[in-house]
Amino acid sequence: MTVAFVLQGGASLAAVQVGMLRALTETGIRPDLVVGSSAGALNAVAFAQDPTSNGLDQLRQLWIRARRGDVFPLCPLSLTAGLTGFRDSLTEPDRLRALIESGLRIHDLQDTTIPTHVVATDTHTGSPAVLSEGPAVDALLASASIPGILPPVERNGQLLVDGSLSADIPILQAEALGATTTYVLPSLLTPTPHPRAAGALPILIRTVAMLLGRTSASDLAAARGKVHVVPTPQVRRGLNPLDFRHAAEQIRLGHDTTRNWLADHTASPGPQRLNDVPRLPTRNPVRGTNRGCVVTPRRVDEDWT
Repeated sequence: MTVAFVLQGGASLAAVQVGMLRALTETGIRPDLVVGSSAGALNAVAFAQDPTSNGLDQLRQLWIRARRGDVFPLCPLSLTAGLTGFRDSLTEPDRLRALIESGLRIHDLQDTTIPTHVVATDTHTGSPAVLSEGPAVDALLASASIPGILPPVERNGQLLVDGSLSADIPILQAEALGATTTYVLPSLLTPTPHPRAAGALPILIRTVAMLLGRTSASDLAAARGKVHVVPTPQVRRGLNPLDFRHAAEQIRLGHDTTRNWLADHTASPGPQRLNDVPRLPTRNPVRGTNRGCVVTPRRVDEDWT
């Protein structure tokens, strides 16, 4: 059995994954490989370089000190240049690069303790590009480069942008790399009940989440191995993916929710043995409302009702 942790993108909302990682490792569930997209890729690489309690402490501190200006710095000159077509982006990646570098102690992706793979999107084909070697910072910049906001990253003749556009939950890429059992760590959280979106940015965020959710659900359904979808905590207020001020709370909720889920679903003291539920989640995990389950994807010749 080859176990993979798959981490979804989600900007600031990926902070919840730090708590999930801690709960999983505390239970003794450890991956043979880690795959991530966008902000989930940063968590994947940072975890894989030091998959210990101390390593997770450092990753937690990285999220707590991060602010919007570290990821999406807004400068009137850059905005004007981008909007008038003199640049390929509205912001420079320098501050994001500095933030990524502050959280890494490796240079090459192959230097991680656990094999790690970063997913970006090829701007020419629109297909996922799996990066498994080479400069880690460049790979993470490529995976997080939202088109129009941050410039694409050139790598081996490819222009790469945000991995979430082609594989927000890169489970198919994990299986192509040999995973037979996958733990999906979602990121996007939504309030309960759902408030009506108001304003340009909330409407855009809600719409993008819906589009990515449909793609992710399709990828989950196409998976051939056993899939454990880790639950995301329910929240009572709207969370903005560009607002990094609630990272500590998200991490705590992610840890508590995952720990309780593991306690409820573990069939025996041994790790990685959870009760099977032979169906997909009834709610879309990408929106943060899944209660956690084990997905046993159907074969092509099976008929589910």
